[in-house]
Amino acid sequence: MKALLKVSGMHCRSCEVLLTDSLSELPGVKSVKVSFKDGKADIDYDAQLIDEKKLRSAIEKEGYKVS
Repeated sequence: MKALLKVSGMHCRSCEVLLTDSLSELPGVKSVKVSFKDGKADIDYDAQLIDEKKLRSAIEKEGYKVS
């Protein structure tokens, strides 16, 4: 499955790297592409191992907002 989430609170490339690394470590996440300029996180994941709610929660845990 794919999730394209709108993420606010990212200010620089370091934010992209932090969020990419954090999401990539979650079980079931296959690939992650984060853009602070676009304010988006594009996540490819296995729905049997993780759901969008957990992805959103992981982003918020890092201090960003998901809308």
